[in-house]
Amino acid sequence: MWSCLPRGPPLHLDLELLLLAIFLGAVLQVGVGIGFSIVAGPPMMVLLGTTVAVPVLLMLNTLVSAIAVDWRIWVVEKKTIKTAIAGCLLGVALGVVIYPYLSEQIVLILTGTLLLIGVLTTLLPLRSVAGTRGFTAISGLSGLATVWAATPGPLMVFGLIATGRSARDTRKLVQPIALVAYGVALLLHGLADGAAFTQVSNVWAFAVATFFGSVLGRFIGPLLPQHLIKNAIRIVSILACYALFRRAYLIS
Repeated sequence: MWSCLPRGPPLHLDLELLLLAIFLGAVLQVGVGIGFSIVAGPPMMVLLGTTVAVPVLLMLNTLVSAIAVDWRIWVVEKKTIKTAIAGCLLGVALGVVIYPYLSEQIVLILTGTLLLIGVLTTLLPLRSVAGTRGFTAISGLSGLATVWAATPGPLMVFGLIATGRSARDTRKLVQPIALVAYGVALLLHGLADGAAFTQVSNVWAFAVATFFGSVLGRFIGPLLPQHLIKNAIRIVSILACYALFRRAYLIS
């Protein structure tokens, strides 16, 4: 089945659990605005290793974002989306330059720290705490997280919330931004090491699970209350911090 997984009876169970995580992650990503890499990333990194998992996560995240995009939001929020994309691309470019000099442990710790800071910003009592420059800087950090660990969603969401956007608007706004960020990061990873995809023979099964999860997420997203979306973002992000820090501890 997978050359990079150990052979034996647990193999099929590992595959089924990973497909379930991918499906649920896609539902969460489209329905709430974040969650795919947070749910699917940890088991994929454990089973495949970070080097292989990150480009695969980027590919599946690109698919999720493409399905989730509501292109009408581009017309209404064109300036915000362009600012975020510009910041993300700068962060992606910087991340690609720095990435080879960092160990896997440092990458995981830095990404977890960025996410933790993002969670704390949502607890601030002010309605709007980030201007254009601040939002651009947060977008840049999101780009770094995209390249390093394929987890930019929470940071971008926190940046949008910090500008005063509602959780419901943020759920829609983050998708076109993530689509560009993931797509560019995927291209750069592919140019740097295209062999990673050849090490996973079941990548099409991952794509199918991602597709159906994304479609289900589009149906349930509009039905979710705003406070539920915001609290889900916080909870999922805290779980992501835990997963990243735990992974860093285990490989130390």
